[in-house]
Amino acid sequence: MAIQNILVPYDFSDCATDALRVAAKIAKLTGACIDIVHLYETKTDFHVENQKLREEIEAKLDKVPSLPFLEGLELKKFMLRQLNLTEMFKNERLAQMDLVVMGSHGAQGIKGVVGSNTQRIVRIAPMPVLVIKHHVEDFQVNDLVYASNFTATDIVKFEAFLPLVEIFDPKVHLLKVNTPKNFERSEDTKEAIGNFLQRHELRKFTTTIYNDLSIEEGILNFSRSIDADMIAMATHGRTGFFHVVNGSLTEDIVNHTTFPVLSVKL
Repeated sequence: MAIQNILVPYDFSDCATDALRVAAKIAKLTGACIDIVHLYETKTDFHVENQKLREEIEAKLDKVPSLPFLEGLELKKFMLRQLNLTEMFKNERLAQMDLVVMGSHGAQGIKGVVGSNTQRIVRIAPMPVLVIKHHVEDFQVNDLVYASNFTATDIVKFEAFLPLVEIFDPKVHLLKVNTPKNFERSEDTKEAIGNFLQRHELRKFTTTIYNDLSIEEGILNFSRSIDADMIAMATHGRTGFFHVVNGSLTEDIVNHTTFPVLSVKL
C-alpha cells in the first residue's frame, strides 16, 4: 500500500510546521499529496467577528505553500468549521488518508490545537500517525525501533508501517520489554519474534529482549542506547498498548520522548 495522501493538522505553530516539514520530505519520496487542514470552531457563521476570523485564517493558509520546503509538492489546504481535532475523521476525505503527520510538544501541549490533542489522535486515527517532537531539517530513518509483544495481531498490524519502512529502508530493531510485573520467558518471546520474521522478511534487523522496571522506560532506554531515529508501536486505543498496561503506553511514549513516534491503532 503506497502513501498517496498525507494529512497534516495545522495551527500555524512552530510545532505544526516541524510536522509539515517532515510530511514534505515523505511526499518528495513518494509523490504523495499533502492535505493541510486547519480546524476551528465558531458559534454562528453570520457573526461579523467570525467572518473576520475566517478571512484571517484563509489569508494565513494562502501563505503556507510559499514555505521553501513545500516547493514543487502537490498540496490541498482547507479549513474545517465546527469540528474539533478528534472529530476530523468524520470528514470522508480525511478518513481516507494514508498517514497523519503531526507535531507535539509533549505533556505540556501548546496553546494551539495540535500539541494538546496529539495523544487523542494517536488513540482514534484509523490510519498510522507519525508524531514529530522537534525541528528536523532533513528527516531520515536509519534505525527504527519496533516495540511489540509480537502477538498474532501485532505481527499482522506491522504491515501498516511497511510503506514508511520501504521508503527509508532502516535497520529495524525488534524490541520486547520484560518487566518484573509482566514477565515472559525468553523462549516464548523468541518463538513469537520468529513468527514475526517468518511473515515479514526484513533485510536489516536486530532482535532484543530488554529488561527494565516499566515497559515505557524499557522502550525509551533501549531507543536512546542505539540512538534511534523513530519508535514504531501499535496502540490498543483506550485499553492501552499492551493489554496489561493501564492507560495507553503509546500516548505516554508520545508525551515523554523526543523521538518521532509512529503508531497505528489495533
